[in-house]
Amino acid sequence: MGFAERLRAELAWDGFPGRVGFAAWALDEREPVLVGAERVVRAASTIKVLVMITALRAVCSGRIGLDTEVELPAERVGGSGVLRELPSVRRISLRDLVTLMIIISDNAATNAMIDVVGLDAIRDCAADLGCTDTRVERRLMDVDAPGRNETTALDQARVLDALARGAALPPDLTDHALGVLARQQVRDRLPALLPEGARCWNKTGELEGLRHDVGLIGTDRPRAVVAVLVDELTDERSARGSRGGPACDAIAELGRAVYRSLAR
Repeated sequence: MGFAERLRAELAWDGFPGRVGFAAWALDEREPVLVGAERVVRAASTIKVLVMITALRAVCSGRIGLDTEVELPAERVGGSGVLRELPSVRRISLRDLVTLMIIISDNAATNAMIDVVGLDAIRDCAADLGCTDTRVERRLMDVDAPGRNETTALDQARVLDALARGAALPPDLTDHALGVLARQQVRDRLPALLPEGARCWNKTGELEGLRHDVGLIGTDRPRAVVAVLVDELTDERSARGSRGGPACDAIAELGRAVYRSLAR
Protein backbone atom coordinates (compact mmCIF):
# COMPACT_ATOMS: atom_id res chain seq x y z
CA MET A 1 0.00 0.00 0.00
CA GLY A 2 1.45 3.35 -1.03
CA PHE A 3 1.28 6.75 0.59
CA ALA A 4 -1.80 7.91 -1.33
CA GLU A 5 -3.84 4.85 -0.40
CA ARG A 6 -2.79 5.07 3.24
CA LEU A 7 -3.65 8.76 3.37
CA ARG A 8 -7.08 8.27 1.80
CA ALA A 9 -7.83 5.72 4.51
CA GLU A 10 -6.81 8.26 7.18
CA LEU A 11 -8.88 11.20 5.94
CA ALA A 12 -12.30 12.03 7.36
CA TRP A 13 -14.17 15.02 5.98
CA ASP A 14 -17.47 14.70 7.85
CA GLY A 15 -17.97 17.76 10.02
CA PHE A 16 -14.95 19.55 8.59
CA PRO A 17 -15.37 23.28 9.27
CA GLY A 18 -15.76 25.41 6.19
CA ARG A 19 -14.97 24.60 2.58
CA VAL A 20 -11.69 22.79 2.05
CA GLY A 21 -9.18 22.57 -0.77
CA PHE A 22 -6.64 19.81 -0.16
CA ALA A 23 -3.67 18.50 -2.11
CA ALA A 24 -0.97 16.13 -0.90
CA TRP A 25 1.48 13.59 -2.25
CA ALA A 26 4.68 11.82 -1.31
CA LEU A 27 7.65 13.35 -3.08
CA ASP A 28 9.03 9.96 -4.12
CA GLU A 29 5.71 8.40 -5.22
CA ARG A 30 3.93 11.47 -6.67
CA GLU A 31 0.41 10.00 -6.65
CA PRO A 32 -1.77 12.91 -5.52
CA VAL A 33 -4.63 12.94 -3.05
CA LEU A 34 -6.90 15.81 -4.07
CA VAL A 35 -10.10 17.19 -2.57
CA GLY A 36 -11.36 20.48 -3.97
CA ALA A 37 -7.76 21.10 -4.96
CA GLU A 38 -8.52 23.29 -7.99
CA ARG A 39 -11.01 25.55 -6.22
CA VAL A 40 -9.78 29.15 -6.43
CA VAL A 41 -9.70 31.01 -3.10
CA ARG A 42 -8.11 34.11 -1.63
CA ALA A 43 -4.45 33.31 -1.16
CA ALA A 44 -3.80 35.28 2.04
CA SER A 45 -0.20 34.87 3.21
CA THR A 46 0.43 31.58 1.41
CA ILE A 47 1.57 33.65 -1.60
CA LYS A 48 4.65 34.62 0.42
CA VAL A 49 6.35 31.32 -0.50
CA LEU A 50 6.04 32.24 -4.17
CA VAL A 51 7.29 35.77 -3.47
CA MET A 52 10.27 34.31 -1.60
CA ILE A 53 11.18 32.00 -4.48
CA THR A 54 10.87 34.89 -6.95
CA ALA A 55 13.21 36.99 -4.81
CA LEU A 56 15.74 34.18 -4.50
CA ARG A 57 15.66 33.71 -8.26
CA ALA A 58 16.60 37.39 -8.55
CA VAL A 59 19.53 36.64 -6.24
CA CYS A 60 20.50 33.69 -8.44
CA SER A 61 20.46 35.86 -11.55
CA GLY A 62 22.68 38.45 -9.90
CA ARG A 63 20.04 41.15 -10.02
CA ILE A 64 20.24 41.63 -6.25
CA GLY A 65 22.18 40.11 -3.35
CA LEU A 66 20.89 38.54 -0.17
CA ASP A 67 22.76 41.20 1.79
CA THR A 68 21.63 44.10 -0.41
CA GLU A 69 19.82 46.66 1.72
CA VAL A 70 16.29 47.54 0.65
CA GLU A 71 14.80 50.93 1.48
CA LEU A 72 11.51 50.69 3.36
CA PRO A 73 8.67 53.16 2.78
CA ALA A 74 7.64 55.40 5.65
CA GLU A 75 4.02 54.25 5.34
CA ARG A 76 3.69 50.54 6.08
CA VAL A 77 0.68 48.26 6.13
CA GLY A 78 -0.50 46.60 9.28
CA GLY A 79 -1.71 43.10 9.91
CA SER A 80 0.91 40.56 10.93
CA GLY A 81 4.54 41.52 11.39
CA VAL A 82 6.70 44.06 13.20
CA LEU A 83 8.07 46.52 10.63
CA ARG A 84 5.09 48.83 11.00
CA GLU A 85 6.03 49.21 14.66
CA LEU A 86 9.67 50.03 13.87
CA PRO A 87 9.63 53.34 11.98
CA SER A 88 13.30 53.98 12.77
CA VAL A 89 14.23 50.93 10.66
CA ARG A 90 14.50 52.50 7.23
CA ARG A 91 16.65 49.96 5.41
CA ILE A 92 16.90 46.21 5.76
CA SER A 93 18.68 43.43 3.91
CA LEU A 94 16.88 41.22 1.44
CA ARG A 95 17.91 38.27 3.62
CA ASP A 96 16.08 39.75 6.61
CA LEU A 97 13.06 40.68 4.50
CA VAL A 98 12.71 37.04 3.44
CA THR A 99 12.96 35.92 7.06
CA LEU A 100 10.39 38.40 8.35
CA MET A 101 8.04 37.67 5.45
CA ILE A 102 8.00 33.94 6.19
CA ILE A 103 8.58 33.27 9.89
CA ILE A 104 6.24 35.96 11.26
CA SER A 105 4.38 36.70 8.01
CA ASP A 106 5.31 40.39 8.00
CA ASN A 107 3.08 42.18 5.48
CA ALA A 108 5.27 45.28 5.23
CA ALA A 109 8.28 43.08 4.46
CA THR A 110 6.25 41.29 1.79
CA ASN A 111 5.21 44.53 0.13
CA ALA A 112 8.81 45.74 0.12
CA MET A 113 9.78 42.46 -1.53
CA ILE A 114 7.02 42.77 -4.12
CA ASP A 115 8.31 46.25 -4.92
CA VAL A 116 11.83 44.87 -5.39
CA VAL A 117 11.01 41.95 -7.69
CA GLY A 118 7.85 43.24 -9.38
CA LEU A 119 4.47 41.63 -9.99
CA ASP A 120 5.48 40.52 -13.49
CA ALA A 121 8.37 38.45 -12.11
CA ILE A 122 6.07 36.82 -9.55
CA ARG A 123 3.58 35.97 -12.30
CA ASP A 124 6.32 34.46 -14.46
CA CYS A 125 7.69 32.45 -11.54
CA ALA A 126 4.24 31.05 -10.77
CA ALA A 127 3.81 29.96 -14.38
CA ASP A 128 7.26 28.40 -14.46
CA LEU A 129 6.48 26.37 -11.34
CA GLY A 130 3.34 24.94 -12.95
CA CYS A 131 0.69 27.13 -11.35
CA THR A 132 -2.43 27.48 -13.47
CA ASP A 133 -4.78 29.44 -11.19
CA THR A 134 -2.52 31.57 -8.99
CA ARG A 135 -2.57 35.34 -9.37
CA VAL A 136 -0.59 37.92 -7.41
CA GLU A 137 -1.84 41.19 -8.85
CA ARG A 138 -1.52 43.66 -5.98
CA ARG A 139 0.43 44.38 -2.81
CA LEU A 140 -0.88 42.97 0.47
CA MET A 141 -3.73 44.81 2.21
CA ASP A 142 -4.00 47.23 -0.69
CA VAL A 143 -7.72 46.65 -0.92
CA ASP A 144 -8.38 49.64 -3.19
CA ALA A 145 -5.94 48.46 -5.85
CA PRO A 146 -7.23 46.52 -8.85
CA GLY A 147 -6.45 42.85 -9.21
CA ARG A 148 -6.65 39.71 -7.10
CA ASN A 149 -4.35 37.61 -4.97
CA GLU A 150 -5.72 34.09 -5.28
CA THR A 151 -4.59 30.51 -5.58
CA THR A 152 -5.57 26.84 -5.26
CA ALA A 153 -4.40 24.02 -3.05
CA LEU A 154 -2.99 22.25 -6.11
CA ASP A 155 -0.94 25.28 -7.15
CA GLN A 156 0.40 25.73 -3.63
CA ALA A 157 1.45 22.08 -3.57
CA ARG A 158 3.15 22.48 -6.96
CA VAL A 159 5.22 25.41 -5.69
CA LEU A 160 6.44 23.53 -2.62
CA ASP A 161 7.02 20.34 -4.58
CA ALA A 162 9.27 22.24 -7.01
CA LEU A 163 11.17 23.77 -4.09
CA ALA A 164 11.68 20.43 -2.34
CA ARG A 165 12.85 18.70 -5.53
CA GLY A 166 15.36 21.45 -6.32
CA ALA A 167 13.45 22.45 -9.45
CA ALA A 168 12.70 25.99 -8.25
CA LEU A 169 16.15 27.14 -7.10
CA PRO A 170 19.78 26.01 -7.15
CA PRO A 171 20.93 23.88 -4.18
CA ASP A 172 22.32 26.68 -1.98
CA LEU A 173 19.21 28.82 -2.33
CA THR A 174 16.94 25.79 -1.96
CA ASP A 175 18.62 25.12 1.38
CA HIS A 176 18.21 28.77 2.32
CA ALA A 177 14.48 28.76 1.50
CA LEU A 178 13.86 25.51 3.36
CA GLY A 179 15.81 26.82 6.34
CA VAL A 180 13.58 29.88 6.53
CA LEU A 181 10.39 27.83 6.21
CA ALA A 182 11.62 25.52 8.98
CA ARG A 183 11.81 28.53 11.34
CA GLN A 184 8.13 29.37 10.87
CA GLN A 185 6.79 30.67 14.19
CA VAL A 186 3.09 30.08 13.51
CA ARG A 187 2.80 26.41 14.45
CA ASP A 188 -0.89 25.95 15.20
CA ARG A 189 -1.81 24.09 12.01
CA LEU A 190 0.12 21.46 10.02
CA PRO A 191 2.93 21.04 12.59
CA ALA A 192 0.79 21.21 15.72
CA LEU A 193 0.17 17.48 16.23
CA LEU A 194 3.32 16.04 14.68
CA PRO A 195 5.30 13.71 16.95
CA GLU A 196 8.81 14.27 18.20
CA GLY A 197 11.30 13.81 15.39
CA ALA A 198 8.92 14.99 12.67
CA ARG A 199 9.62 18.23 10.83
CA CYS A 200 7.46 20.69 8.94
CA TRP A 201 8.48 23.45 6.52
CA ASN A 202 5.31 25.55 6.25
CA LYS A 203 3.59 28.87 5.62
CA THR A 204 0.22 29.80 7.04
CA GLY A 205 -2.37 32.34 5.96
CA GLU A 206 -5.45 33.80 7.55
CA LEU A 207 -8.11 36.33 6.75
CA GLU A 208 -11.61 36.78 8.05
CA GLY A 209 -13.38 33.46 7.55
CA LEU A 210 -10.29 31.77 6.11
CA ARG A 211 -7.46 29.59 7.43
CA HIS A 212 -4.69 28.09 5.27
CA ASP A 213 -1.47 26.17 5.76
CA VAL A 214 0.84 24.81 3.08
CA GLY A 215 4.03 22.91 3.69
CA LEU A 216 6.39 20.00 3.47
CA ILE A 217 6.44 17.22 6.06
CA GLY A 218 9.21 14.74 6.80
CA THR A 219 12.04 14.00 9.18
CA ASP A 220 15.61 14.82 8.18
CA ARG A 221 14.32 15.94 4.78
CA PRO A 222 10.94 16.78 3.21
CA ARG A 223 9.09 13.64 2.20
CA ALA A 224 5.57 14.86 1.43
CA VAL A 225 3.91 18.04 0.28
CA VAL A 226 0.52 19.16 1.61
CA ALA A 227 -1.64 22.22 1.03
CA VAL A 228 -4.84 22.89 2.97
CA LEU A 229 -6.90 25.96 2.11
CA VAL A 230 -10.09 26.45 4.12
CA ASP A 231 -12.59 29.25 3.59
CA GLU A 232 -16.28 30.01 4.25
CA LEU A 233 -15.68 29.72 8.00
CA THR A 234 -18.38 31.08 10.27
CA ASP A 235 -17.18 30.37 13.82
CA GLU A 236 -16.66 33.43 15.99
CA ARG A 237 -12.85 33.41 16.05
CA SER A 238 -12.55 32.97 12.29
CA ALA A 239 -15.16 35.63 11.63
CA ARG A 240 -13.07 38.10 13.64
CA GLY A 241 -9.99 37.22 11.63
CA SER A 242 -8.01 36.19 14.73
CA ARG A 243 -5.78 33.13 14.79
CA GLY A 244 -6.98 29.77 15.97
CA GLY A 245 -10.40 28.20 15.72
CA PRO A 246 -11.81 24.87 14.53
CA ALA A 247 -10.19 25.04 11.09
CA CYS A 248 -6.71 25.27 12.61
CA ASP A 249 -7.44 22.18 14.71
CA ALA A 250 -8.74 20.34 11.63
CA ILE A 251 -5.65 21.29 9.60
CA ALA A 252 -3.46 19.99 12.43
CA GLU A 253 -5.25 16.64 12.18
CA LEU A 254 -4.53 16.58 8.44
CA GLY A 255 -0.85 17.27 9.07
CA ARG A 256 -0.72 14.33 11.46
CA ALA A 257 -2.51 12.11 8.92
CA VAL A 258 0.05 12.99 6.24
CA TYR A 259 2.92 12.15 8.56
CA ARG A 260 1.37 8.87 9.69
CA SER A 261 0.84 7.89 6.07
CA LEU A 262 4.57 8.39 5.50
CA ALA A 263 5.74 6.63 8.61
CA ARG A 264 4.20 3.21 8.05
